[in-house]
Parts: sequence; C-alpha cells; structure tokens
Amino acid sequence: MKCEKIEELLSPYLEDELSAEEKVAVDNHLKVCPNCSSLLSFMDESKESLSDFPELEVSQDLLNRLYTLPREKRKFKFSLDFLVRPSLQPVFAAASILLMMISLYAFHPNKSLIDKSIDRQLHLGYSKVEKLYAKAGHFKDNLIAVKDNFLDSLQQKKTKLFGNED
Repeated sequence: MKCEKIEELLSPYLEDELSAEEKVAVDNHLKVCPNCSSLLSFMDESKESLSDFPELEVSQDLLNRLYTLPREKRKFKFSLDFLVRPSLQPVFAAASILLMMISLYAFHPNKSLIDKSIDRQLHLGYSKVEKLYAKAGHFKDNLIAVKDNFLDSLQQKKTKLFGNED
C-alpha cells in the first residue's frame, strides 16, 4: 500500500478499529517504511500524553440550553464585501487606468488632433498588413513553383537511375 493510504489507517490502527486484513497490511507496511513507523510512534506518544487529561462531562443543563437556542435563519443581506477581496485589486487597478484614459481622451481640448493621429496610425497599420499579405501571396506562389521544379527534377533523376517504370 501507499503511504497516503497507510496514514489514513494509522488512527484506526491505534484504536484497534481495523479489520484483520487491513491490520496485516498496515503491519507489513510499517516493517518496511520508517516514515510511517515514526509517524505511528509519534501518534502513540500523543495518545498516551492526552490520556492523562481528565474527561469532562457536559452537564445536562448546558446541553438543554444549547438545544433551545434559536437557530437564526440567514436572511438575504445586500453586501459589498466581495469588493474588498485582494484577488480583485488587479482588476480594479486595470479598470481605473482604462477609465482614466477614456476620460482623458473624451475631455481633452485637442480631441480632433488625437482622432486624426489615431486614424493615421490605423491606416498605416492597415497598409502594412496589406503589404505583408501581398508578400505572403507572392512567397506562396514562389514555393509552389519551387515545389514543381523540385518534383520535376526528382522525376528526372528517378528516370535516369531506374529507367521508365511507369
């Protein structure tokens, strides 16, 4: 058995609550595994030291009072506690930066100049993409021509070496 399974069985092993098969399996594992053996000895020492503590009896009066406590039903409460979670701080930071940039753009006195600059940059980007697309098409056509030439030369070599077997 694996150590994880044995570790789950050590407490019932100490309490003598295991079946005979499980007890034999734990015994066999403890003979070969020093880590589980030391864990068992530690658990046994803990059990012995805790046995010296007196067991307290709960008074019936206290039990009755505990049972008579009204159980509060959880009512729906609107709460914004989820907003203070640390995991949301980067999201709020990014949202703040985005809103700040939008407000700077929207209320800038030279908004028309910004629009022209953005438009110019977009058109430059589009023209670069068009050029790349054209080059890619040209490259593809060249590859097809090279492939055809390569296949023709292979066919000629094959014919020279092996003769016409078609």
